[in-house]
Amino acid sequence: MDVILHVGAHRTGTTTLQQTLHHNHQRLKAHKVEYWAPQMIRAGLFDGLIKAADRVSPQVVAQARTANQRIARDLHRLDAAGTRTLIVSEENMLGSIPASVTTERLYPDAARRVARLRPAFARHCTRIGLAIRSYDQLWTSMISFTVKRSGRVPDADQRAGLVAQPRRWRDIIRELRVVFPRAEIQVWPFEGMVDAPHHVIARMTGRDLALPLEPVEVVHNPAPDIHALRAAVEAGPCAGHLARLAEWNSGRWMPFTEPQRTKMRADYAEDIAWLRSNPGPAISYIESPEDIVGPTEEERGVRHDEGQRRVG
Repeated sequence: MDVILHVGAHRTGTTTLQQTLHHNHQRLKAHKVEYWAPQMIRAGLFDGLIKAADRVSPQVVAQARTANQRIARDLHRLDAAGTRTLIVSEENMLGSIPASVTTERLYPDAARRVARLRPAFARHCTRIGLAIRSYDQLWTSMISFTVKRSGRVPDADQRAGLVAQPRRWRDIIRELRVVFPRAEIQVWPFEGMVDAPHHVIARMTGRDLALPLEPVEVVHNPAPDIHALRAAVEAGPCAGHLARLAEWNSGRWMPFTEPQRTKMRADYAEDIAWLRSNPGPAISYIESPEDIVGPTEEERGVRHDEGQRRVG
Protein backbone atom coordinates (compact mmCIF):
# COMPACT_ATOMS: atom_id res chain seq x y z
CA MET A 1 0.00 0.00 0.00
CA ASP A 2 1.20 3.51 -0.86
CA VAL A 3 0.75 6.35 1.61
CA ILE A 4 0.56 9.92 0.32
CA LEU A 5 1.11 12.66 2.89
CA HIS A 6 -0.60 15.87 1.79
CA VAL A 7 1.09 18.38 4.11
CA GLY A 8 -0.57 21.62 2.92
CA ALA A 9 0.48 24.31 2.99
CA HIS A 10 -1.96 26.58 4.79
CA ARG A 11 -3.83 29.17 2.69
CA THR A 12 -3.18 27.35 -0.58
CA GLY A 13 -6.61 25.87 -1.25
CA THR A 14 -6.01 22.97 1.13
CA THR A 15 -9.55 22.97 2.52
CA THR A 16 -11.04 22.84 -0.97
CA LEU A 17 -8.81 19.88 -1.85
CA GLN A 18 -9.89 18.15 1.35
CA GLN A 19 -13.54 18.81 0.56
CA THR A 20 -12.97 17.32 -2.90
CA LEU A 21 -11.52 14.19 -1.29
CA HIS A 22 -14.51 13.99 1.04
CA HIS A 23 -17.01 14.56 -1.78
CA ASN A 24 -15.40 11.79 -3.87
CA HIS A 25 -14.73 9.40 -0.98
CA GLN A 26 -16.94 6.56 -2.22
CA ARG A 27 -15.66 6.93 -5.76
CA LEU A 28 -12.08 6.79 -4.55
CA LYS A 29 -12.82 3.88 -2.25
CA ALA A 30 -14.11 1.90 -5.23
CA HIS A 31 -10.60 2.29 -6.68
CA LYS A 32 -9.03 1.15 -3.40
CA VAL A 33 -8.05 4.69 -2.38
CA GLU A 34 -8.74 5.67 1.25
CA TYR A 35 -8.59 9.13 2.82
CA TRP A 36 -7.77 10.29 6.34
CA ALA A 37 -9.28 13.74 6.85
CA PRO A 38 -8.16 16.42 9.35
CA GLN A 39 -11.30 15.81 11.42
CA MET A 40 -10.24 12.19 11.96
CA ILE A 41 -6.59 13.11 12.57
CA ARG A 42 -7.42 15.85 15.08
CA ALA A 43 -9.88 13.62 16.94
CA GLY A 44 -6.96 11.78 18.53
CA LEU A 45 -5.24 9.76 15.80
CA PHE A 46 -2.16 12.03 15.83
CA ASP A 47 -2.09 12.73 19.58
CA GLY A 48 1.44 13.72 20.55
CA LEU A 49 2.63 13.93 16.95
CA ILE A 50 1.57 17.41 15.84
CA LYS A 51 3.26 19.57 18.45
CA ALA A 52 5.62 22.52 18.27
CA ALA A 53 9.17 21.52 19.22
CA ASP A 54 9.10 23.69 22.35
CA ARG A 55 5.95 21.92 23.59
CA VAL A 56 7.30 18.37 23.45
CA SER A 57 7.30 17.01 27.02
CA PRO A 58 7.85 13.43 28.26
CA GLN A 59 4.08 13.03 28.29
CA VAL A 60 3.89 14.16 24.65
CA VAL A 61 6.67 11.73 23.72
CA ALA A 62 4.68 8.89 25.31
CA GLN A 63 1.53 9.98 23.45
CA ALA A 64 3.49 10.06 20.19
CA ARG A 65 4.81 6.56 20.74
CA THR A 66 1.28 5.28 21.31
CA ALA A 67 -0.02 7.18 18.27
CA ASN A 68 2.69 5.74 16.02
CA GLN A 69 1.82 2.23 17.17
CA ARG A 70 -1.89 2.87 16.56
CA ILE A 71 -1.22 4.30 13.10
CA ALA A 72 0.98 1.32 12.23
CA ARG A 73 -1.85 -1.04 13.16
CA ASP A 74 -4.35 0.96 11.08
CA LEU A 75 -2.01 0.92 8.08
CA HIS A 76 -1.57 -2.84 8.40
CA ARG A 77 -5.35 -3.28 8.58
CA LEU A 78 -5.92 -1.19 5.44
CA ASP A 79 -3.13 -2.97 3.60
CA ALA A 80 -4.55 -6.36 4.51
CA ALA A 81 -7.99 -5.26 3.31
CA GLY A 82 -6.63 -4.52 -0.16
CA THR A 83 -6.28 -0.74 0.00
CA ARG A 84 -3.78 0.37 -2.63
CA THR A 85 -3.42 4.04 -1.68
CA LEU A 86 -4.04 6.06 1.48
CA ILE A 87 -4.11 9.87 1.31
CA VAL A 88 -3.40 11.56 4.65
CA SER A 89 -4.21 15.28 4.50
CA GLU A 90 -3.29 17.58 7.39
CA GLU A 91 -1.64 20.98 6.88
CA ASN A 92 -0.61 21.18 10.53
CA MET A 93 2.02 18.53 9.86
CA LEU A 94 4.27 21.40 8.75
CA GLY A 95 3.38 23.75 11.60
CA SER A 96 0.82 26.40 12.43
CA ILE A 97 -0.04 29.81 11.01
CA PRO A 98 0.35 31.65 14.36
CA ALA A 99 3.81 30.12 14.88
CA SER A 100 4.94 31.25 11.42
CA VAL A 101 3.61 34.79 11.91
CA THR A 102 4.90 35.16 15.48
CA THR A 103 8.42 33.86 14.75
CA GLU A 104 8.54 35.64 11.37
CA ARG A 105 9.68 32.38 9.81
CA LEU A 106 7.98 30.09 7.28
CA TYR A 107 7.19 26.91 9.26
CA PRO A 108 10.23 27.27 11.53
CA ASP A 109 10.14 23.73 12.96
CA ALA A 110 8.75 21.86 9.94
CA ALA A 111 11.64 19.38 9.83
CA ARG A 112 11.25 18.33 13.47
CA ARG A 113 7.46 18.15 13.18
CA VAL A 114 7.51 15.94 10.11
CA ALA A 115 10.27 13.76 11.61
CA ARG A 116 7.87 12.81 14.40
CA LEU A 117 5.69 11.10 11.77
CA ARG A 118 8.51 9.05 10.30
CA PRO A 119 8.23 6.01 12.63
CA ALA A 120 4.62 5.47 11.51
CA PHE A 121 4.84 6.32 7.82
CA ALA A 122 8.42 5.81 6.59
CA ARG A 123 7.78 2.24 5.40
CA HIS A 124 4.71 3.14 3.33
CA CYS A 125 5.14 6.81 2.35
CA THR A 126 5.84 6.98 -1.38
CA ARG A 127 4.69 10.52 -2.11
CA ILE A 128 4.33 13.88 -0.36
CA GLY A 129 2.06 16.61 -1.76
CA LEU A 130 2.77 20.30 -1.16
CA ALA A 131 1.04 23.37 -2.56
CA ILE A 132 2.99 26.64 -2.52
CA ARG A 133 1.98 30.28 -2.94
CA SER A 134 3.59 33.64 -3.65
CA TYR A 135 4.93 35.08 -0.41
CA ASP A 136 3.10 38.43 -0.64
CA GLN A 137 -0.28 36.68 -0.92
CA LEU A 138 0.65 33.89 1.50
CA TRP A 139 1.72 36.20 4.33
CA THR A 140 -1.24 38.52 3.71
CA SER A 141 -3.62 35.58 4.06
CA MET A 142 -1.80 34.23 7.12
CA ILE A 143 -1.78 37.62 8.84
CA SER A 144 -5.47 38.13 8.06
CA PHE A 145 -6.19 34.73 9.61
CA THR A 146 -4.32 35.61 12.83
CA VAL A 147 -5.89 39.08 13.05
CA LYS A 148 -9.38 37.61 12.76
CA ARG A 149 -8.65 35.13 15.55
CA SER A 150 -6.65 37.30 17.95
CA GLY A 151 -7.48 40.92 17.09
CA ARG A 152 -3.75 41.73 17.03
CA VAL A 153 -2.39 43.49 13.94
CA PRO A 154 1.38 43.22 13.27
CA ASP A 155 3.14 46.56 13.21
CA ALA A 156 5.37 47.83 10.41
CA ASP A 157 8.53 46.27 11.88
CA GLN A 158 6.87 42.85 12.21
CA ARG A 159 5.59 43.02 8.64
CA ALA A 160 9.08 43.99 7.46
CA GLY A 161 10.39 40.96 9.33
CA LEU A 162 8.10 38.71 7.30
CA VAL A 163 9.37 40.28 4.09
CA ALA A 164 12.99 39.65 5.08
CA GLN A 165 12.52 36.19 6.65
CA PRO A 166 15.02 33.76 5.12
CA ARG A 167 13.06 30.53 4.83
CA ARG A 168 11.83 29.60 1.37
CA TRP A 169 9.67 26.86 -0.10
CA ARG A 170 12.93 25.31 -1.29
CA ASP A 171 13.95 24.85 2.35
CA ILE A 172 10.67 23.14 3.19
CA ILE A 173 11.01 20.80 0.21
CA ARG A 174 14.61 19.91 1.08
CA GLU A 175 13.61 19.20 4.69
CA LEU A 176 10.84 16.89 3.52
CA ARG A 177 13.37 15.05 1.35
CA VAL A 178 15.70 14.55 4.32
CA VAL A 179 12.95 13.13 6.54
CA PHE A 180 11.42 10.94 3.81
CA PRO A 181 14.29 10.28 1.37
CA ARG A 182 12.42 7.51 -0.49
CA ALA A 183 9.29 9.58 -1.14
CA GLU A 184 8.58 11.64 -4.24
CA ILE A 185 7.78 15.29 -3.45
CA GLN A 186 5.00 16.62 -5.67
CA VAL A 187 4.73 20.41 -5.67
CA TRP A 188 2.11 22.60 -7.34
CA PRO A 189 1.49 26.38 -7.27
CA PHE A 190 -1.66 27.75 -5.73
CA GLU A 191 -1.92 30.28 -8.53
CA GLY A 192 -2.12 27.71 -11.31
CA MET A 193 -3.92 24.86 -9.56
CA VAL A 194 -6.41 26.44 -7.13
CA ASP A 195 -9.37 25.48 -9.32
CA ALA A 196 -8.15 21.95 -10.08
CA PRO A 197 -7.98 19.94 -6.82
CA HIS A 198 -9.69 17.00 -8.55
CA HIS A 199 -6.82 16.89 -11.05
CA VAL A 200 -4.22 17.20 -8.28
CA ILE A 201 -5.76 14.24 -6.44
CA ALA A 202 -5.69 12.11 -9.59
CA ARG A 203 -2.01 13.01 -10.06
CA MET A 204 -1.15 12.32 -6.43
CA THR A 205 -2.57 8.80 -6.65
CA GLY A 206 -0.09 8.12 -9.42
CA ARG A 207 -2.46 6.37 -11.76
CA ASP A 208 -5.46 7.01 -13.97
CA LEU A 209 -8.82 6.56 -12.31
CA ALA A 210 -11.53 4.86 -14.32
CA LEU A 211 -14.01 7.53 -13.23
CA PRO A 212 -13.12 11.23 -13.17
CA LEU A 213 -13.40 12.97 -9.82
CA GLU A 214 -16.16 15.51 -9.37
CA PRO A 215 -14.89 19.02 -8.56
CA VAL A 216 -16.19 20.98 -5.59
CA GLU A 217 -17.49 24.35 -6.73
CA VAL A 218 -17.55 26.17 -3.38
CA VAL A 219 -14.35 27.95 -2.34
CA HIS A 220 -13.72 27.26 1.35
CA ASN A 221 -12.26 29.36 4.12
CA PRO A 222 -11.54 32.60 2.21
CA ALA A 223 -9.46 35.33 3.83
CA PRO A 224 -11.55 37.91 5.72
CA ASP A 225 -12.09 41.31 4.14
CA ILE A 226 -11.24 44.60 5.82
CA HIS A 227 -14.67 44.90 7.48
CA ALA A 228 -14.30 41.50 9.17
CA LEU A 229 -10.78 42.39 10.31
CA ARG A 230 -11.93 45.71 11.79
CA ALA A 231 -14.71 43.93 13.65
CA ALA A 232 -12.24 41.38 15.06
CA VAL A 233 -9.83 44.10 16.23
CA GLU A 234 -12.62 46.13 17.85
CA ALA A 235 -13.86 43.06 19.73
CA GLY A 236 -10.41 41.94 20.82
CA PRO A 237 -7.86 43.06 23.41
CA CYS A 238 -5.98 45.38 21.04
CA ALA A 239 -8.54 47.89 19.81
CA GLY A 240 -5.72 50.41 19.48
CA HIS A 241 -4.45 48.40 16.53
CA LEU A 242 -7.33 49.76 14.44
CA ALA A 243 -5.01 52.55 13.35
CA ARG A 244 -2.92 49.96 11.51
CA LEU A 245 -5.95 49.24 9.31
CA ALA A 246 -7.04 52.88 8.92
CA GLU A 247 -5.88 53.39 5.34
CA TRP A 248 -8.13 50.60 4.03
CA ASN A 249 -11.82 51.27 3.41
CA SER A 250 -13.03 48.22 1.50
CA GLY A 251 -12.00 44.96 -0.10
CA ARG A 252 -9.07 42.81 0.94
CA TRP A 253 -6.42 44.16 3.28
CA MET A 254 -2.88 44.37 1.88
CA PRO A 255 -0.40 44.90 4.76
CA PHE A 256 2.71 45.23 2.58
CA THR A 257 4.04 48.14 0.54
CA GLU A 258 4.56 47.78 -3.18
CA PRO A 259 8.38 47.52 -2.85
CA GLN A 260 7.90 44.80 -0.23
CA ARG A 261 5.49 42.93 -2.49
CA THR A 262 7.93 43.21 -5.38
CA LYS A 263 10.67 41.70 -3.23
CA MET A 264 8.46 38.80 -2.09
CA ARG A 265 7.28 38.08 -5.62
CA ALA A 266 10.91 37.98 -6.76
CA ASP A 267 11.74 35.49 -3.99
CA TYR A 268 8.84 33.31 -5.13
CA ALA A 269 9.95 33.56 -8.75
CA GLU A 270 13.33 32.15 -7.69
CA ASP A 271 11.56 29.18 -6.09
CA ILE A 272 9.57 28.55 -9.26
CA ALA A 273 12.72 28.79 -11.38
CA TRP A 274 14.38 26.25 -9.07
CA LEU A 275 11.44 23.86 -9.39
CA ARG A 276 11.41 24.23 -13.18
CA SER A 277 15.12 23.41 -13.31
CA ASN A 278 14.45 19.78 -12.28
CA PRO A 279 16.15 20.00 -8.86
CA GLY A 280 16.11 16.23 -8.35
CA PRO A 281 14.62 12.98 -9.62
CA ALA A 282 12.31 12.73 -6.60
CA ILE A 283 10.88 16.26 -6.90
CA SER A 284 8.13 16.87 -9.46
CA TYR A 285 6.50 20.20 -10.24
CA ILE A 286 2.92 20.37 -11.53
CA GLU A 287 2.58 23.87 -12.95
CA SER A 288 -0.99 23.83 -14.28
CA PRO A 289 -3.90 21.50 -15.04
CA GLU A 290 -2.50 21.19 -18.56
CA ASP A 291 0.37 19.18 -17.04
CA ILE A 292 -2.23 16.55 -16.09
CA VAL A 293 -5.06 16.91 -18.58
CA GLY A 294 -5.95 19.29 -21.38
CA PRO A 295 -7.91 22.36 -20.22
CA THR A 296 -11.65 22.53 -20.75
CA GLU A 297 -13.41 25.68 -21.84
CA GLU A 298 -14.84 25.96 -18.33
CA GLU A 299 -11.39 25.86 -16.74
CA ARG A 300 -10.11 28.49 -19.18
CA GLY A 301 -12.95 30.87 -18.47
CA VAL A 302 -15.41 32.18 -15.97
CA ARG A 303 -15.16 29.61 -13.15
CA HIS A 304 -11.37 29.93 -13.00
CA ASP A 305 -11.48 33.74 -12.96
CA GLU A 306 -14.11 33.81 -10.22
CA GLY A 307 -12.17 31.27 -8.16
CA GLN A 308 -9.05 33.40 -8.30
CA ARG A 309 -10.99 36.35 -6.87
CA ARG A 310 -12.65 34.37 -4.06
CA VAL A 311 -9.90 32.18 -2.66
CA GLY A 312 -8.36 32.59 0.79
